[in-house]
Amino acid sequence: MVSSSSLFFFCAAAAAFSADAFSLGGIEGGRRLTSLQMLNEPKGCASKPFEKKKICVFGAGGYLGSTVFGFLQRAGALYGTGISGQSSPRAIAATSSSAEALNKVLGSAFKLAYAGEDLVRLIDTSDVDHIIERVKSYDAAVLGTVYQLEKRTVTLNTYEKSPNDRTYDFYLDEKYGAWENDVPSDDSEYHAQIFTNALQALVESGSMKHVVVVETPRTCDPMVFINILEEAGIPYTYLRIKGKLIKDISFSFDKGVKDSLAVSKFQPGFIYPIEAEVYENERPVYREDVAALVVQSLMSLDWNESRILEVASSPNPLNNFVPTKKQRTDRDWCFNSALLENSLNSETISPAQIKEFGISTQR
Repeated sequence: MVSSSSLFFFCAAAAAFSADAFSLGGIEGGRRLTSLQMLNEPKGCASKPFEKKKICVFGAGGYLGSTVFGFLQRAGALYGTGISGQSSPRAIAATSSSAEALNKVLGSAFKLAYAGEDLVRLIDTSDVDHIIERVKSYDAAVLGTVYQLEKRTVTLNTYEKSPNDRTYDFYLDEKYGAWENDVPSDDSEYHAQIFTNALQALVESGSMKHVVVVETPRTCDPMVFINILEEAGIPYTYLRIKGKLIKDISFSFDKGVKDSLAVSKFQPGFIYPIEAEVYENERPVYREDVAALVVQSLMSLDWNESRILEVASSPNPLNNFVPTKKQRTDRDWCFNSALLENSLNSETISPAQIKEFGISTQR
């Protein structure tokens, strides 16, 4: 016969063992984590969701820039992303034309989202000090290499020296209907100067911890921008898109990503431009998926490290997702974003784990 004291001791020991098993066996909150989930533990801003980071987007008037902004705005409204929704994200542009273009994309693709004047700052791209004042206290930035340029009148009461001053607004990666006459060519040093001034301002702001750079199809010599990044000394994630960028004309955030994307780390060494034939022969890549990947990289990847990632369409793109009334997407910053998280972390997974989880190894 078991005494009451012995029974109490047995129950207490079982409870202690159960607690140890939960901590040692990869169980969290009563839910067993798979090996893949433990490998995908975020190392970026999502690793400390209570320390919300403020992000700014250069060239937010372009469609890709606007979509990045929209995803950041959604992520900032949800706990667990580590992205701030207070005065963030911030759109960095040269004229009010970018703000108008940005809000057209937000209104149509992000359920009537809006960027007010508090979320937009206009900069004189030739003045580093002017840029610094508009990126102070921000933790990370999204930039492009070669932007689409459009000659515009400087917005009144900003940085104009006379009522008829003109400047080049810059778009990541393109704005529908932009007038490209009388602008510097894609191989002009003007683009490198914009990039240099922006990075110098980010460094001197004193708060910048990481930058994500998207290599646009207009880029003639990627090493120019890699060298500028290395000289600036800010840890960076550099994304090369291997394939023609296309747009989903019916996109809305609740449709999520169309493609899990194949992501591979580029080996150190000289980086050559992607040939035009590659863009034509590779499967196209959706701009919306690239925008989501930019945001996911901020959440998932270590901000203290620099990396160059080559991004291509996955061999097995997803079927177009159309949410039903029963499927809730309002709790996700981007539906299916976990697929991008897996793609970003695939470089750390062993061949045995790749086989176990059925992850594509095609690059």
